[in-house]
Amino acid sequence: MKNSFKLVVVCILVVLMAFPVIAQRKKIVIWCTDKEVAGFEPLKKEFKKKTRIDVITEIQAEPRSKFIQAAKAGTGPDILVGAHDWVGELAKNGLITELNLKDSDKAKYFPVSIDGFTYSSKLYGIPYCVEALVLIYNKKLIKNAPTTWEKLVQEAKGMTKGDKYGFLYGIDNNFYNNFPFIGSQGGYIFKNVGGKYDILDVGLDNAGALEGCKFIYEFVKQGIVPTSANNGTVESTFKDGKVAMIMDGPWNIKSYATTVGDIGVSKLPTLNGKKTVPFVGARGFMINNSSKMMNESKDFIINYAGEFEGQLSMFKSGGRPPAHVKANLESQKLDPFVKPVVDSVNDGVAMPNVKAMAVVFNYAAGMVDKFKTGETTVENAVKSATKIIRDEISSKQSRYE
Repeated sequence: MKNSFKLVVVCILVVLMAFPVIAQRKKIVIWCTDKEVAGFEPLKKEFKKKTRIDVITEIQAEPRSKFIQAAKAGTGPDILVGAHDWVGELAKNGLITELNLKDSDKAKYFPVSIDGFTYSSKLYGIPYCVEALVLIYNKKLIKNAPTTWEKLVQEAKGMTKGDKYGFLYGIDNNFYNNFPFIGSQGGYIFKNVGGKYDILDVGLDNAGALEGCKFIYEFVKQGIVPTSANNGTVESTFKDGKVAMIMDGPWNIKSYATTVGDIGVSKLPTLNGKKTVPFVGARGFMINNSSKMMNESKDFIINYAGEFEGQLSMFKSGGRPPAHVKANLESQKLDPFVKPVVDSVNDGVAMPNVKAMAVVFNYAAGMVDKFKTGETTVENAVKSATKIIRDEISSKQSRYE
């Protein structure tokens, strides 16, 4: 009888001890914006099926700022999903962990997307999508897009009259939209040497940058693009059928296809026989350096979110062009608008992911605004703004690296 009683007690204790384990079932927490959730659902299900680990997605309106606060306190999610240009600040402050991928594994992705998640020659994220500005056109107004900017100017000028335009882009107070012309002629933000940006080497006032800025001024000088044109103007005017061609991002393509109907998309034209160089954006997965699920998080972002099946699945759900090359090639069979985006991506350069970019954006947008309105010459505006940028960065170099 005593032995039976002891056996019952032991069984009860075993069950009670098991409860905390059940209650504390392993999970990985992801922070991201609401625009990314749909693409992650298939991955989460597959990962749970194979590992029995739950992946919990928590929507954050401002994931970057919230992550910084939480991670500094040793808390926050296991994984942060966001833009590659967050990497510099997060890595410098020790908030995200380095990922040691072999070169053969890095080669699965577009090189520019790997560049984006590299800081001081170390990789800090797995990219899942890429994007860059493209030329979008209304086929009811123009059958084929020009392949050179020179030709586009000629055609656009003849189509611009009253409230109808041949070409528009957000020229006003927007360096992101203006950089492709500067980059096309050899202008650059910071020299990248071996995966590390030299923030004291600013190439915004070299001969090529000046040439690109002079071409920007031609749009205004010839009455093609109004000085007040911004992204909102471009979007509404194109949807109203009042402009033949626009330069815009792939994030608006589906909306335009629904509203305008028959649209075409192509990579950006050449200028002076040289490819146009837009900023390339990549979004991806970064791991909190304080994560208690470090190995599991690495498994999820590398072997699930980072592989062919995962990236293709995310594309089908979320619609963003995959950073994984083979997955991207497959996505091009499903969506004809992916290839022109990739063509622009391949011509582009990753937006620098260091804090010094804040200084560039602060002054370079105003640089364009000053010469486009005729307030000063192109050369004076460019030289003056670039000097201010250099002086500001050099005075606080360690802060901006």
